[in-house]
Amino acid sequence: MTLRHRAVLSGHGMALGDGQVGISDRFHAYLMARAKGGAAMVGSESAPVHASTSSRSLGVRLYSDEVIPSLRKTAEDIRAAGSRFAITLWHGGHKDSFIRGGHALAPSPVPNQAGEVPKQITGGEINELIVAYGEAARRCKEAGLDAIELQTATDYLLGSFLSPVLNRRTDAYGGSFENRIRFVQQILESIRENVGDSIAVGIRTSATHDIPGSPMDYGLEESTASMKAFSDGGLVDYVSVMIGSGWSPAESSSIPHMAQPRVQLRNEGKAFKDVLSVPVIIAGRIRSPEDAEHAIADGSADIVAMARTWIADPDWGKKVEDGEAHTIRPCMSCNQACVGFVFRGLPGSCVINPVAGREYDLGEPGLSNKPQAIAVVGGGPAGLETARVLAMRGHHVSLYEKQSELGGQMRLAVAAPHRDEMKPALAWWKDELERLQVRVYLSHPVESEKDLGADTVVWAIGADPGHTALWRIRPYLFDGIPGTEELSSGRDVLSGTSSVKGSVLVIDEEGGWPAVSLVETLAANRDVTHVTVTTPERSLGEAALTLTWEIKSVLPRLRNNAAITVVAETNVNAVSESKAILENGETIGPFDAIIMNTGTVANTVPDDALAVGDCVAPRGIWAATSDAATLARTL
Repeated sequence: MTLRHRAVLSGHGMALGDGQVGISDRFHAYLMARAKGGAAMVGSESAPVHASTSSRSLGVRLYSDEVIPSLRKTAEDIRAAGSRFAITLWHGGHKDSFIRGGHALAPSPVPNQAGEVPKQITGGEINELIVAYGEAARRCKEAGLDAIELQTATDYLLGSFLSPVLNRRTDAYGGSFENRIRFVQQILESIRENVGDSIAVGIRTSATHDIPGSPMDYGLEESTASMKAFSDGGLVDYVSVMIGSGWSPAESSSIPHMAQPRVQLRNEGKAFKDVLSVPVIIAGRIRSPEDAEHAIADGSADIVAMARTWIADPDWGKKVEDGEAHTIRPCMSCNQACVGFVFRGLPGSCVINPVAGREYDLGEPGLSNKPQAIAVVGGGPAGLETARVLAMRGHHVSLYEKQSELGGQMRLAVAAPHRDEMKPALAWWKDELERLQVRVYLSHPVESEKDLGADTVVWAIGADPGHTALWRIRPYLFDGIPGTEELSSGRDVLSGTSSVKGSVLVIDEEGGWPAVSLVETLAANRDVTHVTVTTPERSLGEAALTLTWEIKSVLPRLRNNAAITVVAETNVNAVSESKAILENGETIGPFDAIIMNTGTVANTVPDDALAVGDCVAPRGIWAATSDAATLARTL
């Protein structure tokens, strides 16, 4: 059986912001791209079943009959494309926030991670929700969906009922194992009463909640036992396994990042398969065809599910079937535009595939009616994506890069510790340019458009080190921190144009991965004896890395590295005689070297020139590739 028939994919915050109750045109286009790309089943993101739950990132509301027409059209179109359509029935429970109005519901008044205390759900509200789940399932059946999946994973409402830690009830829905599974069981019975066997009914659960330090937990033994009870009772047709809760540490994160192992749930999947008679699905960092095949071949799963993998490349399945797996656009598990955007209240996307979530707006590139000779100046992500899309459109493209290698600032990140999974993405862009016959000129700086002899020139020359991040907090430091005028930047050190040794101070104002990669690279340098870093944040990189779910991994790594000292919530006022003078008047040092990590400033391009990426304004990799994908479609 091919991967096409054994791989499913789910949505990931893509329905956000459509202002509609059902599937918007934009979300429909996103789902259709993946259905046409070879997914056996396309899963819509979680959908609220009752007005008592809300989410800024979920737009398909299954508590209204208004959803049926758009669901029906989507189901019909997905089947016509050779795939199947599923949706997840969801209630947020104590993860709902009161700031969206009202209050959260939970089995017991256990606060969420923001400290917000929910209302303990009453017996009457439980009965109302049992009916609501059944009605939501009925709507899915009437719309002609192929499968529905009950969300009991993590510490959403139903997962909290299953947990002996989060469920402290003393009525028929709390206490014993049989009582704690009762609510889910009655919901499944309500669903079956409404849909019978006309539609596949699945259930999603966390293998473990993994609450650190807890003497009891919803662990593998209880998770497999609860799923066995539901499957043995004929209530579910498959079980989909994930891991984690709001409390779980990095190693059991429900959305693992690039520094974590591939095929996250191999062992857990086997534990479920040992006790269940229905198919088992696993997800979590399944990136390559080899990952997927091994998971099935070694008995870890019957079916593999992938979300971010297919956000990066909607044609993943088709490419595998056609023997073109080497052309797959690889997910980096960076979590920047998928997870990070959704947590900002924005529609999810992908840094390497900025069209994801915007298929309806941007459409296919299509061939140009007037092929031109186009020069792209700059070989970072913005230039690489511009050249790629232009070549796809039939233009004759030349790319000029002043360095001896392609990649721009991404090349610096690729070389840092724990960033290996960025390498395949950079290699993919290079391979694509070769496949599309883009002429690449390395070590070739460009001073003027007149030197290129092209019909059109697109500038993608990025940004150089500057003081922009410093001005975020102290905009009055026009010329930077006094005494730092001659100091090297972190990017100079990472690129090898500046070297350091001995004891090193990093003055960080930028945060995120530029800061963490710099510090960890220095700490791994044998010539460096110790790295001290000052940062205005509570912990290094906290703001950005919290959004990408990486902070739980990064903090222990930094804390446990004897070669690194982080001086948090601290600004440097001046540098003098190899020492740093802090805001509180304290002096630290002397250091053998002091390095600045204070952001970047856009490089200058000709007036009114076509430009993309950081040379327009320094905004990061998604903005760079998004600029490129958008502009290249207009030429």
